[in-house]
Amino acid sequence: MDATKPGLDGYGRDVYASAKGDVDEATIERLRGVSVATAWSVLSKAGILHPCMAGVTPLSDPEGLPLVGRARTLRYLPLREDLLPLLRAAGHANPQRQLFELVGSGDVVVIDAMGQTDAGTLGDILATRLKARNVAGIVTDGCVRDAPFIKRMGIPVFTKSVHPGANTSALLPFEFDGPVQCGGVTVLPGDIILGDEDGVVVIPAHLAAKVADDGLEQERLEGFLRIQVENGESLRDAYPPGPRLREAYDAWCRENPHG
Repeated sequence: MDATKPGLDGYGRDVYASAKGDVDEATIERLRGVSVATAWSVLSKAGILHPCMAGVTPLSDPEGLPLVGRARTLRYLPLREDLLPLLRAAGHANPQRQLFELVGSGDVVVIDAMGQTDAGTLGDILATRLKARNVAGIVTDGCVRDAPFIKRMGIPVFTKSVHPGANTSALLPFEFDGPVQCGGVTVLPGDIILGDEDGVVVIPAHLAAKVADDGLEQERLEGFLRIQVENGESLRDAYPPGPRLREAYDAWCRENPHG
């Protein structure tokens, strides 16, 4: 096997294997009913122990959440001044501009800024273009600039911080639609990004249906248990539920088949 072929790592493995078999729209829609906390639990049980991006929180109005969509990735490197003329000469052919013209409905732009907080990864004009392309949202472990506008633009934006500086003051856009890290989590193009007020988790594409199935069931069970605790049940009996409450839950599900 030729490990130099695009999409293969140094061991000859297909780094895009997770993204093969596109996640269908029905699964993405069902994931809207799964919280980030619940998705984290399901992924942990499935062996994905660190799916949550560290330090990445919503900048935008929580009314626009949850964020759910397929990852489209952009990787920045630290700026090296002798490469800046090449970036400027590339103009709209640079990786950032190329990606921003290729994304579309349901995509989440995931920007790997290496956690740097001394420049913005994008500002109001670029964010406006992404909104016009109907992206589902923007996620970065760096900063955005023009935050007052971006907060009000009407799409979910998750970021580590804000900074007024342009990206070229500290960052160099290097590659798009390749493997990246964001907030310490590996992201492949096609992975599912789920974000709410608890943060952002990365769902490998091949686990999306499982997270939707198991997550919706967990949400339903925990909703039932909250009611029981509100009505006086002890944590000893309710969390986790013992046989009595399990039977009560099963009966409740039969009486309320649609939730």
